[in-house]
Amino acid sequence: MLMGRVLWLLVFLAVGAHAAANIWIRTGEAYGIEPRLLYAISKVESNLRPLVISVNYKKITKAQEDNLYFMLKNRNISYNTYSKVVEIESKNIVEARGVIDFLDHNRYPSFDIGLMQINNMHKEMLAGMKIPLHELLNESTNLSVAANILWECYKKHRSNDKAINAYNGSSVGNSYYSKVSAELRKLLLLHENGSKRLFYRII
Repeated sequence: MLMGRVLWLLVFLAVGAHAAANIWIRTGEAYGIEPRLLYAISKVESNLRPLVISVNYKKITKAQEDNLYFMLKNRNISYNTYSKVVEIESKNIVEARGVIDFLDHNRYPSFDIGLMQINNMHKEMLAGMKIPLHELLNESTNLSVAANILWECYKKHRSNDKAINAYNGSSVGNSYYSKVSAELRKLLLLHENGSKRLFYRII
């Protein structure tokens, strides 16, 4: 039964996704998290783009802002400025690593990396796991770290909506759960009460 479910999900998620779609199944099983939930979060966070780096626009100084734009323009790196973040999309992993090194070296207070947009606030935790920030550009590593963070959020809050909101930074006053749920609905597999089973343990 479980094997059939896993194989079916593997086929489903492969449609419209990249060749490494099985990372959703593998990571979901390892952490006891519904693979479709991980997929939905990555859609909301990065639209499945592993090299995206987002800088929190609200937390940087004017000098940091000027230096960031100067660096991006000088290196001809694509970016978009939104109300809360500067979203940087590098052409390749070498370029993305250079952006991370720049942000880290110059102590930018808050930036998110890769597929699941892991924030640099987790740098100390990552160091304990011997994972440098630039390793988060690897899809499997990024997804595994994110799943670990998400599961810790769930253990703390014991509620799907609060845990998912907490992954985004705040368990209350946050519309993030609604955005993730909308992506889940697009997968066409949720039943009326399906959201109650977003988290599960593989036995």
